[in-house]
Amino acid sequence: MIFTNYTQFYRDRSARGIEYAASHTRALGFNGVEYFGRAHAQILPEAGRERQVLDREGLTVSCYSILAQLFTSDQKTVEEQMARHVEAAAILGSPYLHHTLFPPISMKTVTESCREVFEGVVDLAERIAKRCHDYGITCLYEPQGVYFNGVVGLSKIYEELKARGCDVGICGDFGNSLFVDVDPVEIFDHFASEIRHVHMKDYRMIGRGASDESAYESLSGKRFLDAPLGEGVVDFVHGFRVLRSVGYDGAVSFELEGGDDTLCRSLARIKSVIASQEP
Repeated sequence: MIFTNYTQFYRDRSARGIEYAASHTRALGFNGVEYFGRAHAQILPEAGRERQVLDREGLTVSCYSILAQLFTSDQKTVEEQMARHVEAAAILGSPYLHHTLFPPISMKTVTESCREVFEGVVDLAERIAKRCHDYGITCLYEPQGVYFNGVVGLSKIYEELKARGCDVGICGDFGNSLFVDVDPVEIFDHFASEIRHVHMKDYRMIGRGASDESAYESLSGKRFLDAPLGEGVVDFVHGFRVLRSVGYDGAVSFELEGGDDTLCRSLARIKSVIASQEP
């Protein structure tokens, strides 16, 4: 498998530049990176320069990810920005482009109905997916937000895009479905054969009366904090058993909060889980 540095690579790249980010990623024991796209005028020349640095370090770009809001009155601007991201992903040699559809994760911030949002994003999502296909890139979606989350919410948009002839896949995320009160193992069970990329994360549950402004709250009111992998509620053993059953050998991308110690400890634990699944 490709062990991919996501969150820490992005932070290093933003704070200290691509050379440090790449060498630090390699020193931490990763052999790939997940690239988080930044919208600016020099995105394409930057992608070419950064590809050279990553190649020198022997690092593959496992996926190119973007935080996008497709539910907007200005879809023309969003589509133009996404077109540049698709081209940048191709320059970087990424086989996949993963983007959000409707980012809010709390019903407290949502006023639109599920049907309204679905109808407002699906045509643009189709155009983006087909542009990706033109560049040899597969567009991926993860359980995300309040509507395109869980098995039911993600299936609705995913099956519609497949019905429209789009080359699409699933990013198996080990945490996001918790926020709509769905165990992540249900995502892996249902979408196993469609998973092309995996996001690694873990959360620990805290009491409803506990005071912590950084806590995420699920639809039912459960509250979660980021945790090192293996120190929260996520069942990684089950998830990797499912992945092995379908012959998955792609990237596992570490989307973690914390420093080097947390990252290295989490990487070692996941490698141990994977090794335990081998015959």
